[in-house]
Amino acid sequence: MGIGRLLDISVRTMSTYQRAIDVAAQNISNAGNPDYTRQKVLFANEIGEKGNGMGIKIQDVLRIRNDILDMQLRKYQSSLSDSEKRSEVLKQIEAVISEPSSNGLSNYINEFFNSWDALSANPNSQQLRLTVIQKAQALSTRFKDTIDGFSEIQYMLQQDANSQVDTINGYLKGIYELNQKVYDAEARGTKANELKDQRDALIDKLSKIINITVQKSDYGAVSINVGGIFGADQNNFNEFEAKMVDGKLRLVAKNDPNTLAYINAGEFYAVSDLLSNKITSYKTSYENLAKNFVEQVNSIHLNGYTLPISGASQTNIPFFGELNSSGDVINAFVDGEIKINPAILSDSKYIAASSVAGYEGDNQIAVQIAELSKTKISGLDNQTVNEYYTSIINSIAQEKVNADNSIASNELVVQNLNSQKQSYSGVSLDEEMTNVMKYQRSYEASAKLIKIADQILDTIINLI
Repeated sequence: MGIGRLLDISVRTMSTYQRAIDVAAQNISNAGNPDYTRQKVLFANEIGEKGNGMGIKIQDVLRIRNDILDMQLRKYQSSLSDSEKRSEVLKQIEAVISEPSSNGLSNYINEFFNSWDALSANPNSQQLRLTVIQKAQALSTRFKDTIDGFSEIQYMLQQDANSQVDTINGYLKGIYELNQKVYDAEARGTKANELKDQRDALIDKLSKIINITVQKSDYGAVSINVGGIFGADQNNFNEFEAKMVDGKLRLVAKNDPNTLAYINAGEFYAVSDLLSNKITSYKTSYENLAKNFVEQVNSIHLNGYTLPISGASQTNIPFFGELNSSGDVINAFVDGEIKINPAILSDSKYIAASSVAGYEGDNQIAVQIAELSKTKISGLDNQTVNEYYTSIINSIAQEKVNADNSIASNELVVQNLNSQKQSYSGVSLDEEMTNVMKYQRSYEASAKLIKIADQILDTIINLI
């Protein structure tokens, strides 16, 4: 081996191990960075033009990443985010309905029927009649507060959906820009591992909001699909918007509003499902309860007789709402509010507790309305008022339990997958320090070769 070749091999080796030390130092400095992927130096022999060995070179600096593990982690993280969002919103719904408590609707329903039961014992009592009115007003207010509470949560979810779409668009733009940089760098033969880490961190964040698919393409770039619609690659990115379609909140591409994304996981899915389906269903059930309650009370009260007014008892008086010119009850339930007959509010004598005209001691109508609490109503799925209301509450409670159970199971899976990811892609300080020592020793050995070559050269010169 010539002295020139010895020097060449030594310098190349020193440069190679210096680069290897730099990679190990980069790993060590990012040991606490959750978005960082461990890098590994892949060495190879340097072959000269004549096939002879020319020392060592760095063939590649690998990103130690498991694509299957990433795919699983994003899938379960998306499901976890869905469940967490559901649980959060359902907790707000539970606060609105306030069950079980003295402020719950069931308590107001019971107090309303109890007030009629008390009135049946003394149908002429002015005080008991006023109590009936007060309990009806309290029930009406609680109904209205609950319906308004649902509407406020729906409005909040609509705003949340719009904010999430802005975030989705921001992530897609960021992925596109980083994709461009990765593609350009690796097309020139330069590794872009750090840029890939930044891009993959955005992809992970995006997967928490919405279900995505990731496909690799040329020169380290990736292509993102959002719910089956193109999202981003190294050439372009798509923008989305939240849009109501047939009464349902859907995600659509701005450049093609007729194409709907198929969303089945992530925070956006939880928001859209709760807004479009669950809360709408709860509101519909509450409104159905109110309408049937009003109709049943009115159907009995219309057949009753008031206390004498201007010398005579009156009948065909609705308790809720009022009669129009055609004799139909109107304005009994308007915009989520049960409205008491204005005549009754102005004079409690208009409460029809008697089934007999002019017989002030009769209590049959009051008894029938009180007994309505035990009556199964066809419009309420052949359940009593309280049974139907309990079924609504149970449905909401079961949704909350399901969401919390899903959180527990998905958290366990995500934790296990994160542990596997950390074990595979994370930085081990002990391993990296060992590598630094190994590379340093190789660097020092190469430096000694240069010293030996220098000594040989001096000897040759002195012999001349």
